[in-house]
Amino acid sequence: MTLSDLVMRALTLIFSVFLLTATTPPIPDVLKPYIKGGRFDPGDYKWMKGRFPDATPEEKAQDKQVRDWLKVSYMDALAKTRVELRGLGVPDPQLTGAPVGDFVYAQVASALDTSHWSSFAAFQHSLETAVPIADTYLMAVEAAKEIGASRTAKLHDLLMARPMGEQMLRYSATWGSGSMANAPAVPEPVKTIILSRLMTARRVEDFRNTEWLKTIFAVQGWPKRSEVGDDAARQAWLLVQHADVDPAFQLRVLRAMEPLVPSGEVSKADYAYLYDRVMLKITGKQRYATQAVCDNGQRVSQPLEDEKAVDRLRAEVGLQPVAGYLAGMDKSYGGCPPGQRL
Repeated sequence: MTLSDLVMRALTLIFSVFLLTATTPPIPDVLKPYIKGGRFDPGDYKWMKGRFPDATPEEKAQDKQVRDWLKVSYMDALAKTRVELRGLGVPDPQLTGAPVGDFVYAQVASALDTSHWSSFAAFQHSLETAVPIADTYLMAVEAAKEIGASRTAKLHDLLMARPMGEQMLRYSATWGSGSMANAPAVPEPVKTIILSRLMTARRVEDFRNTEWLKTIFAVQGWPKRSEVGDDAARQAWLLVQHADVDPAFQLRVLRAMEPLVPSGEVSKADYAYLYDRVMLKITGKQRYATQAVCDNGQRVSQPLEDEKAVDRLRAEVGLQPVAGYLAGMDKSYGGCPPGQRL
């Protein structure tokens, strides 16, 4: 190890200690009534009245406190995540757009865009329609989780049951199209509220699933196909794929999976998907073109390590060519809105 490496590790350690002992920014008073047991409930949304055109100066000041808290919380989590990744040997983690943050931050940050409404009163009118629909869907999610819950302590059974809630909440993101084409037809402002509430619930599911999976990984390492079966191994992969708020954990899992791929203990395709998910956050590029976005009405792959080699690399892990894959995403999730980037 070179002197520069030793210096870098020492600085990383010092910075880590500083961050771990730093004071977490206090939660704004206007948010406190909506937080119970660490769970955030947007409730009547009066905490964000300052974002509407008819807001009073006091409401605008309260909203500024919330926005400032969100910014500081995010930057604090981003710095801590960079330290963790440097400790794992990543020299310059980019983390562009990485959704890092603590449990409460992630829920508050999923709040809706208020541009659909000219006043808070108009918003409340939409809220009256949206809340019963969203709550009914959330009740169905909880019922499905209870019905599908494992009745044994076997890891196979626990893994099979675990993703039920987050999968139902992810399906809801395409409300009115694709897999959710039969969802109740509602005006766009109402749909915005529904999706925001379901997004908040999804982030709760992802946090809980990630913490649960981390305990499994710490005790026994990554679940092998020979230990839990192909079906349960797939569910374990699904959970870590969606552990986006903890890129360091995802990277540790990716490294644990890599030596298990040649023997078939980990699916090549699962490894490829997780590789792209992790490396896009850390380096800004993916290898297998599994991650796509909408760009001016067309679904396209996010930046690639080697665009010319991508179809060959995909074939090596059993994936179809990129063009067919993107077309399949359009069919499953609905086409990209014209002129929209997301």
